[in-house]
Amino acid sequence: MSKATDVRVLLVSDNIQTIDTLRHFMEPMAMHVEICSDIDSATRNLCRRKFEAVIVEFRDPAETLELITKSRGMTSHKGAVVLAILNSSSEMPDAFRAGANFVLVRPLLPTILMRTLKASYPLMVRERRRYFRHPLQIPIYFSSISRPEFVAISINVSEGGMALACLIPLQVGERVSLRLTLPGTKSTTTIGAEVCWTDNAGRMGLVFVRVSTVTVEQLQSWIADRMEECQPC
Repeated sequence: MSKATDVRVLLVSDNIQTIDTLRHFMEPMAMHVEICSDIDSATRNLCRRKFEAVIVEFRDPAETLELITKSRGMTSHKGAVVLAILNSSSEMPDAFRAGANFVLVRPLLPTILMRTLKASYPLMVRERRRYFRHPLQIPIYFSSISRPEFVAISINVSEGGMALACLIPLQVGERVSLRLTLPGTKSTTTIGAEVCWTDNAGRMGLVFVRVSTVTVEQLQSWIADRMEECQPC
């Protein structure tokens, strides 16, 4: 089972030696590895779940390049780290053009593999933090041009938005201004947001669309602290 703070990696390979080698180095680095042996199952997984990284082996270069390109077209995986394992250095230009961030050329040498993983890991963590949702129940004060101020209760928050429980129905696409004070902080934060989804249970999702630099830094720091708190002792 992956923990809340693990980065999730989709490894696309049917080579047992490649799989064992990568898992040997990745799992001690808090990388939760999920294996797909073929391109079709990898595509289905990318459509259903969020991964911070995709590592794909060039068994069939044309299919592999298509998978990398397709992943870059998915909203949830545009920022994911893509590492391609190549048959030869001549495949590098095509891999980078398709959207790979890093490449490794077989045979996988431990020193080069470890150096590449260490370079890519901070980018995986950053992508994980962007999507990490922390449970949070605090009052959120809403206002807009067409509505007087009212209060809702948050459900969770991420760097890019939050889910709330709200008795007043809002429309998808409606713009609002939020006021909130994150637990453990003293300053009140004001954020511009847009309703991106609602349901029949009085819940809704907001995406942040207007956030000051100071607020972004405060929110990133606060969420990073919450992720650290989730780490097992």
